[in-house]
Amino acid sequence: MLKKSLVIIPFNLPWEWSTDYTNQTAFVLAKENSVICYMWSETFSLKEYFQRRKFPILIKSYSKNLFLFFPIYFIPFRRFKTIVKINQKLNILLLNIFVKFLQNKKNINKKLIWVFDPSTRFIIDLLGKNWSIIYDCVDFWQATAKTRKDKNTIERNEKRLTKESDLVTAISVFMKKHLEKYRKDIHLVPQGFRVKDFENKSNYKATKIKAKKPIIGFAGAVNDRLDYNLLLPLAKRNPNWSFVIWGPVLEEEKILEKVKLMKKELLSLPNVSTGFLKDRRKLPGVFKQFDISMIPYDVSQAFNKNCYPMKIFEFFYLGKPIVSTDIIELRRFTNLIRIGKNVREWEEIINDLLLKKWPINYKKEQKKLAKENSWQNKIKTITRFLK
Repeated sequence: MLKKSLVIIPFNLPWEWSTDYTNQTAFVLAKENSVICYMWSETFSLKEYFQRRKFPILIKSYSKNLFLFFPIYFIPFRRFKTIVKINQKLNILLLNIFVKFLQNKKNINKKLIWVFDPSTRFIIDLLGKNWSIIYDCVDFWQATAKTRKDKNTIERNEKRLTKESDLVTAISVFMKKHLEKYRKDIHLVPQGFRVKDFENKSNYKATKIKAKKPIIGFAGAVNDRLDYNLLLPLAKRNPNWSFVIWGPVLEEEKILEKVKLMKKELLSLPNVSTGFLKDRRKLPGVFKQFDISMIPYDVSQAFNKNCYPMKIFEFFYLGKPIVSTDIIELRRFTNLIRIGKNVREWEEIINDLLLKKWPINYKKEQKKLAKENSWQNKIKTITRFLK
């Protein structure tokens, strides 16, 4: 495991977000290293701070070795690219001062930039030399583009990032093959799973789900990624099944009006319920109540089709049968995940899973896979490749 190093992680997501691969990586690394989270996705202007009645704080100490650095738009008119670049340089200048402070204060052996999203690679250029670079690929970023121009920009940044990094890793076979277009030495690593939260028995004391059995449950953000064309008719046609959609409602502005109406109708059905716990550590107690777990992502979206949901390992640890839409990476879990391509197939799979007891040998295999994909194992594997 990496020790006595200084690691900068550019955050492409807010600190409080349902997807937390950035946070979990920072937590593990901060046990033996100094970690600075560059909160790129939470950059505000002085005017915005004033409107929010908040005092701008550049650096927050989260723990002894973990720091959050919040860039500030000191100069207004950020709609102009030149102004954006000047603000970026000012913030990196301040970041470098803090880096030197930590170097003087602590015994630093190595300096690393740990990048997840190609859109944050500009930080590499601004920080200068003498930094090792890790590109930890966790998503198919090109599928997030809204226009051809955006796609070309992401592709260009990812190509540069892949070629210039000292180490490139991927959490799925699909993403490994995707990056091999740019270089051959791409390392496949574990996905990352909060195994300690699931080992802690006190985390199973959760609010009881107010729904009749059987419960078919989903965990994650309620947004445009869900397949409402699947879920709505499925719930309507099967009133004796309870569908639980557990997670925060996010990114409403991205949902098309037609889909919003379907989502509203789905959530208003008597056999559909929702819930949310701010403390993610308590989620095992919720998921334990599921009879069947589901991953109902809309695979007409390339991002979903080629993703690798971390939540399968949460369900695996608890020994839950899973039904999913046709996500490419999940096809290799032949026995452990049942894939359905339409409402009829989902009905057949759920009926079959409810009638038959989930085999003990499947549960053992699931738990083994979950433990192998812990965050600790992922970071340990990556740093071993780095050496």
